[in-house]
Amino acid sequence: MDDNEYQKVDSSSACDTDLVGLLVENDENRRQLATWFREQSAFTSRELSPSTVPPETDLLVVDEPAVDRHQDWIQSRKGTAEPQFYPVLLAYTTDDPSVTDRVWEIIDDTVSIPVDPATIERRLENLMERRRLSKNRSTTLERTQERYSAVTEAVNDAILVIDTENDRVLDCNSRATDVLGYSESEILALSPAEDLYRANADTYECFVDRVIGEGKSRTEQLACTTGYGSEIEVEISASPLDGQANSSAVFSIRDVTERRERTRRIESQRDGPAQLNRINRTLHETTRAVVQAASRDDLETAVCRNLSESGAYQFAWIGEQSDDADSIVPRAMSDGAAEYLDDARITTDETPTGRGPSGRALETTSVCTVQDVSTAPEMEPWREPLSRFDVRSTAAIPIHYDDEVFSILNLYTRRKDAFVGEERDILADLGKTIGRAIADIQAREDAQIFQQAVEHAGRAIYITDPDGTIQYANSAFTEMTGYSSDEVLGRNPRILKSGAHDQEFYRDLWQTVLSGETWRSEIINRHKSGRRQHADQTIAPVKMGTDSIDYLVAINAEITDQRRRQQQLQVLYRVLRHNLRNRLNVIEGYADLLADSGTSGNRSALEQISQAVDDLLQISQQARRIKTTFTEDSGDQAMRTLDAIVQDAVADATSPGDVITTTIPDTPLKVENDLERAIRELITNGFKHNDTEDAAVSVTVTTTDRGATPKGTVTVRDNGPGIPENERTVLREGKESPLLHGNGLGLWLVNWVVTELGGTIDISDADPHGSNVTVTVPLSD
Repeated sequence: MDDNEYQKVDSSSACDTDLVGLLVENDENRRQLATWFREQSAFTSRELSPSTVPPETDLLVVDEPAVDRHQDWIQSRKGTAEPQFYPVLLAYTTDDPSVTDRVWEIIDDTVSIPVDPATIERRLENLMERRRLSKNRSTTLERTQERYSAVTEAVNDAILVIDTENDRVLDCNSRATDVLGYSESEILALSPAEDLYRANADTYECFVDRVIGEGKSRTEQLACTTGYGSEIEVEISASPLDGQANSSAVFSIRDVTERRERTRRIESQRDGPAQLNRINRTLHETTRAVVQAASRDDLETAVCRNLSESGAYQFAWIGEQSDDADSIVPRAMSDGAAEYLDDARITTDETPTGRGPSGRALETTSVCTVQDVSTAPEMEPWREPLSRFDVRSTAAIPIHYDDEVFSILNLYTRRKDAFVGEERDILADLGKTIGRAIADIQAREDAQIFQQAVEHAGRAIYITDPDGTIQYANSAFTEMTGYSSDEVLGRNPRILKSGAHDQEFYRDLWQTVLSGETWRSEIINRHKSGRRQHADQTIAPVKMGTDSIDYLVAINAEITDQRRRQQQLQVLYRVLRHNLRNRLNVIEGYADLLADSGTSGNRSALEQISQAVDDLLQISQQARRIKTTFTEDSGDQAMRTLDAIVQDAVADATSPGDVITTTIPDTPLKVENDLERAIRELITNGFKHNDTEDAAVSVTVTTTDRGATPKGTVTVRDNGPGIPENERTVLREGKESPLLHGNGLGLWLVNWVVTELGGTIDISDADPHGSNVTVTVPLSD
């Protein structure tokens, strides 16, 4: 490497703390590299010697002579750094470095000598970046291990992480020392095949090969030699370890010596030990099927199938209490059970069909058996159908967890006086195991449903710890605020502050939620882009079974457009109500003066002006009613009976002399008060726009309770000129245009009120003339 080859290279990505170790045997190359690192590179270098204690370096640069002499030392440096990546860069002088395959296992990149500065800088940056990524992965793995260490320490089984390829223990929980009789350091030094399972090493190795080869969890029973010198019987459940080398697996080891001894003792005391052994094996296989099931339906189907196919039982079925709680209905069954259940009815009452083992098991949460179906009086309702299957004994096993009974497992067998001793105990345990598995499945499904619900809630939702640090944010939060989940996790919601609220506002917020109460308010936040956002915000404290607050859940509904529309409506109302009305009053006054002093020809024109002014003032009044209806925050809408609302509307809309007929029957069904404004508007219009001498309006009310929701119908009929077709078309299409528009706001007010209440409006011609306006709204009792 020549001095004139030095040039400054951009190394902005290098970290000031990155330290490169130089293990270069060639003196000239070592000197040149050291000079380049010192004067030109962003990296710091240090010359190394295997004969002394080397400093901790992040990367190693070696040449071919150094690899030949210190290959084992370099290998040990890489091994010591595991699981983090420790890069080694080979600087070689030959066209084709003659190193063995074993050497290539420790070399991560190469560069030729003489070295191009830009090339070596890039190689160093790439290797350092790989090291930084491995550090991050290592840190993530450590945190994951910390989270799950509590789980492994809480179980009652010995947990070992085993490198099956090298037959060594990588990790263990504290319970392992009690079960296996070794200290933790002794366990980590064990060879499982040679030390723990030497009595059945071949079986152990075949078991391990199947677990690793198939990539699935498996269970086996083996003899295990403990540190005390004794031999115990253990049940091993092993699973490949995700994210690790293919040869790593997690072993859960349970001491079943006492249980197996009890089984053998009972088998020796009874005739037919082979039968009981088959039962135990069947129940063991069934338990394994329960643990491996992905859903409740799969679990229950597997249980019934395994038990009926074992030969120990004729058939099996699982039932649960019906929705009306008066019977037990099947959820899953084996082949033989379907034919039996066609003729069998099981209830939970005090009738004969409710006093069998299923009903008693549901009530007592304990295993209930009948040892002789042919003579037991409680089996009378089912004796005849069971005789066709040669059933002599039956058992009902409650499937439960904590205080919740999920269902009942029913078993039937030809064996007389069955379901006693060990078999009964194991069945009781099986019921608890199935119950615990169902609870786990439901919890998992509930968590998935909750996650999907939160993601599709249509509201921005984020969760913080009690200090306000954001732990979770859904996709709606990103859409609303502009911040991605990665940008807000670990940060405080103050990044959303807009400056629109004072300290007292936030002090009240925190005092409310930390006192355990829910905080609700309208808040003005800041979008990532800088614009302001109005939101209805609810913050609720969450306690996970303790008195202290574990999380805070914030739900935000953006109302920026709603607030803007409200402001626009208020401005338009002000123009109609204040500016326009004041100007119209002035015009009307001058028109009156001109009419008093003008000619008869002018008087006719002024009357037209006055009429137009009155019409515009009427529109202003309608605008006021619309504004009152839709912008005033009156809290929860009061509700009254439909007949009372229509009667009040009739009274307010009519004047002395108006001809109006009503048919308003009494009804207890209710509707919100806003309907009164709509009915009053229809009656007023019926008189106002009626140009006949005998103007009349009729109001008819009917109700119906057909369907899921009762409904009320109010029909307002007049004998006027009828509602123009353009007015009806505008309401049907729900929009106006320069060519298609209404003449006022009254029908729009009626339409908005009725649709807001969930109802419909229909307009038709009356016979012989006039209009029928029919309003239908849902009612409540």
